[in-house]
Amino acid sequence: MGLKRIGLSLLSIFAISFIILTLASSWNRPQEQSRLDLLQTDLVLQATNWEPSGDGDALTLKSALLGDNLPTAYEQALKSYEAARRSNQQSIDLIEQTITTKSGTNADPNPSQIQQYQTKRDEKQRLIDELDLRIGLLQLKLSRAQESIDTWGQISKNQPNPISRSVQTARVLLGLWAKPVEIFPDAEPQIRTNLDSWSRNQALQQLYQAQQRDRDLVNLAQLQQTQAEQAFDRLLIVNSIPVIGGLSGILLLLGLGIQRAITKQNSILALPAAQKQWQVPWGKETVWEVMVIWFVSFAVVSQIILPVTLAGLNLIPNDRWSYRDRAVMVLITYIISVLPELPILSICLKSFAPLPEPWFRFKPLDLKWVGWGFGGYLAAVPIVFLASILVQVLLKGHGGSNALLPILVESQDSVAKFILWTTLAISAPFFEELLFRGFLLPSLTKFLPFWAALSLSGFCFAVAHLNLSDILPLTVLGMVLGFVYMRSQNLLAPMLLHALWNSGSFLALLALGGR
Repeated sequence: MGLKRIGLSLLSIFAISFIILTLASSWNRPQEQSRLDLLQTDLVLQATNWEPSGDGDALTLKSALLGDNLPTAYEQALKSYEAARRSNQQSIDLIEQTITTKSGTNADPNPSQIQQYQTKRDEKQRLIDELDLRIGLLQLKLSRAQESIDTWGQISKNQPNPISRSVQTARVLLGLWAKPVEIFPDAEPQIRTNLDSWSRNQALQQLYQAQQRDRDLVNLAQLQQTQAEQAFDRLLIVNSIPVIGGLSGILLLLGLGIQRAITKQNSILALPAAQKQWQVPWGKETVWEVMVIWFVSFAVVSQIILPVTLAGLNLIPNDRWSYRDRAVMVLITYIISVLPELPILSICLKSFAPLPEPWFRFKPLDLKWVGWGFGGYLAAVPIVFLASILVQVLLKGHGGSNALLPILVESQDSVAKFILWTTLAISAPFFEELLFRGFLLPSLTKFLPFWAALSLSGFCFAVAHLNLSDILPLTVLGMVLGFVYMRSQNLLAPMLLHALWNSGSFLALLALGGR
């Protein structure tokens, strides 16, 4: 074995180990979808207060989207919160086991590492306490007053030093629903600071009623109506993207299936004839070389070089950073992390230049790529949606989250959102499609049957995102992207599909997180 193969083997061992460890660590992080479900639950609770003024169409639309039974809506919301609570409690149990294991080893435990685990445990407990505040309010709505008191009482038993905001708020809520009512001097500031949306309004309503503040009750009712209508509009956006896209995609797939049955090899879904014409001038070692060197460079730059450099320059994002600053940092760090891809491809493939057609082909004037991009997007929606549901069922809320989620759902800075959109819908599609569809997929067709090459390239695309919960949905999406590329032989087609996919997710997140 030559030195080159020895080096590639060592790099491969590093890459595989890094992937396995990162995917394993993602198990203890909640899925992005779990948090999105809670955001949507909050919107539903707010929207239930909307009362359309004599508009029959609006009433019908509200009934279709939210149903007519308020207790059912409250029950579903309670189940969502309780599921999130269980997920966080399971994480705490795992952390406690880890602390116990590390503290009980013969070797001296690492105090800093133990402290990190304890900090994570405390963060999870704070999340549980925040969920319990809302769970108690929903239990009241379902006439389960004693359960509500028990829920808040469990929070108020905690005595951290200093006393947490959730503990203080739980005592305020217990006082408001006590008989007789006990109103703490800081009740309203506590409610406004530590509760939001529907939960805040419910607590404020109880406070104003106890204090007989009729004018404030009227103002609160008007505010609830405004917020409810806005929440309903946002729910329409959130639900219309998967519903319209999914239905359109199902119809498209049915049409393509019928065409395939009738026209056989001349159908769009037939095995791409382009595969037979694809000339791959390099062997397996070149494919191995490009992918391993790319991944190792990505891992080293994103996980070692950038963190160390930014720490040295005191540029680590924290709570004092604005959302715009964080968005700029996301864009810069992403581009720096993936930019080595270009020289790696250039250097590794230099000896094969000029490359035969249709390698790395961009044909903007051949507008068929637009139809392939939009059609591929519609076809992907129902398939990836089913894969995502399956992942939620199998992983039960575990498997990793998107680091951009807090900026997307919490920020109200339009510039920050635009910067994030350019990262998701321009930078990511360009670099990822160039590598996984432009290079990897056609290279694999030399050694594997088409569908095997399509599946493997999609799987590699998914694994590169380093989240356990992403593997199945992104493998499916990667296969659709690959099929679109092989049929169109124009990289602009999968890039457009990729941009549409990320933009749709981006729009839904904005609707969920907007205020």
